[in-house]
Amino acid sequence: MDFVQNNNDGGNMQSQQPVVKQKRGCLKGCLVLMVEVLAGLLVLVIIVTLLVSKNVDKNGLSSTEEKEGIAIQYMDISKEEGERIDEILVNCGLTNITAFQRDSLLDNAHSEGEMGFRLVEGGNLDKIILYINPDKTVYSLSYNTYMLYENGEVLATIDDYTMTAKERDEYIILCQEKVKEILKAPATAKFPNYTEWGYCREKNIVTMQGYVDSQNGFGAMVRSQFQLKINTDTNSLDSFIFDGQELIQQ
Repeated sequence: MDFVQNNNDGGNMQSQQPVVKQKRGCLKGCLVLMVEVLAGLLVLVIIVTLLVSKNVDKNGLSSTEEKEGIAIQYMDISKEEGERIDEILVNCGLTNITAFQRDSLLDNAHSEGEMGFRLVEGGNLDKIILYINPDKTVYSLSYNTYMLYENGEVLATIDDYTMTAKERDEYIILCQEKVKEILKAPATAKFPNYTEWGYCREKNIVTMQGYVDSQNGFGAMVRSQFQLKINTDTNSLDSFIFDGQELIQQ
């Protein structure tokens, strides 16, 4: 053990105090071990994440759920019966079902033993009704008041009666431009935000409803109601009603 000598002011005998050397080698070894453990855990997490991601498809269904199908998870049916139901759902554009609930109030609507289900697509698109016959076949599939499948035939897809937020915004901009063309003072036009617009799609016809505040010929601010029907096949207006007057001559 090393000692150091300290002289006091009185010249007395030096006192001896031990100096403890830090065990730097031990601390360094512990730090290295901790780093190696953390690195190992990080690698393990990455591997597990990659394995899980490979088993999940673009719609969020795991490989097991995809293999089992959708309908079979919610009904007492065979694999073959479930596959036939799933095929109809997919053919009608329902590829991301997030809810599949039995509603006994819908049962027996068309025949004894019939079952009714309420479905949700994409987490927010509801009002989807599925009727299953007693023999586990599909009687009908509808969205809102529109029939998608009936009598063994696909009549439409969900995309025929819905629109994305991007599409809605594009149609709103188009309507605003068309409305401004007929205003006395288009620079003064003020339109509501999208939450106050009415809109719907019926296959190739998109109907948009809204209002605009603008100055009339006398400089007074007035509110006018309007409705436009857009033909998506021809990208033209089939109807333009402004303050109750049809502006498109048939």
